[in-house]
Amino acid sequence: MLLAAVVAGGFAGSGSPPGGGSARAAAPAEAAQSGRATTPDGTGGVNAPETLDKPYLVLVSFDGFRHDYLDLYATPTFDRVAARGVIADALVPPYPSLTFPAHYTIATGLHPERHGLVGNRFFDPDRGAEYNYRDRASVEDGTWYGGEPIWVTAETQGMVAAAMLMVGTEADVGGVRSTFWTRYADRGTHRERVDQVLDWLALPPERRPHLVTLYFSAVDGAGHRTGPASPAVAEAVEQVDADLGRLLDGIDALPHGGAVSVVLVSDHGMGAVRPGATIDLSAVADLRGVRTVVSGPGANLFVAGGAARARALRDDVNDGIGGGGLTGGRAWLRNEVPAALRYRDSPRIGDVVVVADPGFMFNLGDAPPPAGMHGWDPRHPDMHGIFLAAGPDIGPGQRIGPVDSVDLYPFLARLLRLVPNPDVDGDPAALAPVLVLARR
Repeated sequence: MLLAAVVAGGFAGSGSPPGGGSARAAAPAEAAQSGRATTPDGTGGVNAPETLDKPYLVLVSFDGFRHDYLDLYATPTFDRVAARGVIADALVPPYPSLTFPAHYTIATGLHPERHGLVGNRFFDPDRGAEYNYRDRASVEDGTWYGGEPIWVTAETQGMVAAAMLMVGTEADVGGVRSTFWTRYADRGTHRERVDQVLDWLALPPERRPHLVTLYFSAVDGAGHRTGPASPAVAEAVEQVDADLGRLLDGIDALPHGGAVSVVLVSDHGMGAVRPGATIDLSAVADLRGVRTVVSGPGANLFVAGGAARARALRDDVNDGIGGGGLTGGRAWLRNEVPAALRYRDSPRIGDVVVVADPGFMFNLGDAPPPAGMHGWDPRHPDMHGIFLAAGPDIGPGQRIGPVDSVDLYPFLARLLRLVPNPDVDGDPAALAPVLVLARR
């Protein structure tokens, strides 16, 4: 059995988090008016009396699970959730449609330009430092993370939260962490993860987490190695469907199982990389004096030399990757990035932003690309993920159109009877119609 670390939150003296929004607790007068608990330093592992009769929620993320995998493969357990509740045609990620930005958007209701995770890797010119998702010091440093993730909302309103993995849960955001959290290095097998979640949900009411996150990466890994819609992806989908079945059966066996909602998401989809469609940026433009952060389907270029140098670099890149047309991609100055991408308003975004067309990749050198990738424009269907939900507040047998990932945070807060952070990009009304309580 996995042993999760138990942490009592406390505000760090590091100032406000970067990006938009902030981890915050209600003022005493506001809390008294709303009748909710305020625990600004976190719960310390004990639910406030005001939260004991509130429902439970398990948020499960299946990394890289493309929306159409539910139709391509047999997924009896996902079908079981859809029959009990609601399924969307797709979950639309933010730009870039990468794991860290997309997961943290789900958690905070903010676009990456506001919550600060503008890539899996990025440079912060104000700090003079780079965040790297593979670096433990970066991942566990709460000062990199802006906004208010749903587990901080819970912990600062008297509700114990637990994390069996999820982007951001290994850091103290605004000085607050989930009571229970797990380092990615200690992730264990899928069976162990599910069993740990069920053990948390079986704790005595005073210590039992009302919010639990759970994460699986098997589908994403298979998609990268062998491409979407491959036999390896089919096998991974079958595996996580069985893991989900173990989770649902365990929840149904709990005395309070009827009070548990389950929300299933994926951070993004997966697309095929075109053979011979990888472009070496260093071969198409002079990158001397340029800090380059390449994600594959995109790149952020930080230019020394002022606006004129940035414009010249933009033009050189566009000439080199197809003259600014549809062959390869397009480079923009930061303030020119299409408004629909919501990728302008952060100094962590480069002076020049390069966005590949779907199927194309950028690199520096001749590193071979993966068979499958994501990170492209989220409006492309291959980038779309899944959204399903079932629970006591959700009417059964519903099918809805595409859902924007920024709209999930207010929905999760409503399921937990929490007051959401108002400083979000998501629309609290977007998913309200699927709730039974909204019809009363």
